[in-house]
Amino acid sequence: MKIAVLIKQVPASNDVAIDPVTHCLIRENTEMAVNPSDLHALTAAIELSRQCGGTVSVFSMGPQEAGKALHTALAMGADEAYLVSDRCFGGGDTLGTAKVLVAALNHTGKYDLVMAGDLSSDGATGQVGHMAAELLGIPCAADSRRIEMDGNTLTVVRPWKNQKVRVRIGLPCMVTVGLGSNQVILPTIRSQMKANRREIPVLTNAELRLNPEEIGKRGAKSLVTDTYARECSQHHAKMLTGSAAEIAAQIKTLVEEVSK
Repeated sequence: MKIAVLIKQVPASNDVAIDPVTHCLIRENTEMAVNPSDLHALTAAIELSRQCGGTVSVFSMGPQEAGKALHTALAMGADEAYLVSDRCFGGGDTLGTAKVLVAALNHTGKYDLVMAGDLSSDGATGQVGHMAAELLGIPCAADSRRIEMDGNTLTVVRPWKNQKVRVRIGLPCMVTVGLGSNQVILPTIRSQMKANRREIPVLTNAELRLNPEEIGKRGAKSLVTDTYARECSQHHAKMLTGSAAEIAAQIKTLVEEVSK
């Protein structure tokens, strides 16, 4: 089974700067990391490949610095990785990103299963995975918390209205994976050092041959008109005291209050 995983590099903290004119992230001097839910998707893909046999290929669209995220993926256990990078890809919206990633998938081969994180920690639109599935012409199961393989069929367990439902979906398909769905694989120092020595192939628009008018900033269907910091009024903490049982009861009460 051939599995492809789409990952994204995002700011590692909330301390980021936004260009006031372009409204794009200023990447200089910004610490970056692999998007958290993408790590869960990659972990699920590696576990599936080990159970059923197959390969895991990882794709990330971004500048050269995004190669660091791909080296992390290789250290976790991915078989190969591709950096999708070209100036004409920059500044695009979610649809433009999906178009570029799908072109990269089609350029490198046919995949039985495509996976991605359900949401990114920066934009949090939850759109790219679904758009990629539509462009590929395959079904999509969203916000997966557990995946089981049975022949050419996947059973995906996902939340729905405070319950869990099981969705059966045939291959080929797309599955987006929710945050906290599994225990993320932690690379060892040795595996990370070995991965860092591997050369990451770069796919540019010379290979993908997309129309520059339909991707990147020039092809964007949506426009960011303003950015601002979210106001937050919940910056407070409460120290709980008492026995373990008493503290547990207090936590239960607090959770129930927040959930109302």
